Amino acid sequence: MRFFLSIITGLLFLDVCLWAAEPKLTGAPNLNELGIKYTLKKSTDPIPNKIHVLRINLALNKVKPAVALGPDPDGDGPAEVSLTDPRKLASSPSVLAFINTNPWDSFPNAQGKKNRNWYSNQPVDIHGLAGTKGKMRSTMAPNNASVWFDVQGRVHFGHQPDDKPEEATTGFQLILSKGKLTVNPGGARHPRTAIGTDEKGKILWLVVVDGRQRRYSEGMNMHELASFMKELGCWTATNMDGGGSSIMGLLDKDGKLKVMNSPSDRSSGRVKIRPLPMILTITKSTNPKK
Repeated sequence: MRFFLSIITGLLFLDVCLWAAEPKLTGAPNLNELGIKYTLKKSTDPIPNKIHVLRINLALNKVKPAVALGPDPDGDGPAEVSLTDPRKLASSPSVLAFINTNPWDSFPNAQGKKNRNWYSNQPVDIHGLAGTKGKMRSTMAPNNASVWFDVQGRVHFGHQPDDKPEEATTGFQLILSKGKLTVNPGGARHPRTAIGTDEKGKILWLVVVDGRQRRYSEGMNMHELASFMKELGCWTATNMDGGGSSIMGLLDKDGKLKVMNSPSDRSSGRVKIRPLPMILTITKSTNPKK
């Protein structure tokens, strides 16, 4: 009996010591005060869907967008970036939220085949305009699928030669322009990521739709996505990369970054976070308005 009591006492002492040795959590900033609001919307018509929405008030000037890119594996070589776990890309203490952005592709081997199994550190080519702090890692011809921010943090859709983006991303296509849908009904349903803004460019919406998960969330086609963005209040919206790349992260109440959605990739039946070339993060502004 004494032997078992000694073991229990020892385990309790060890547990207390381990607990005391853990660093104390400093907590998270009040996201609502910073102008960030997360909402999970559920839809059953015409199919079940889980839709993750971040509404960001840029007019408060308390947060700013920042692109986070993976490392460049070959300098002046053909590869622009190495695929990286998005949680690692978002590991800066200043990050409050993030979503995936640009599409990309791998390079063909000697037989002309491309490896699209997507693994960490895989060298890839980013599609579209991509850059941070005024330096573009990937450039492109003028395209209305670009979503970029100027040095004041204002959002713009579409890129022209004379524009000077501070933070730049690109999607697949503009799906909402001047409050009107630019895509036709129908089409395949997949996980989706979209970026939209109101007419004055003061409110930014980041949206991720879970998909490819039967009876839980099956995804949207372009028309459904555009209609949803319009219902939110968007004047302009772009469809970004989707499928297994669609992901949203947000700081929780303990100050830890949490993946909010259910990415569609699986490994042995478990969720597999796909490595990405880059993400768009929302960070706390260093010069907020008083």
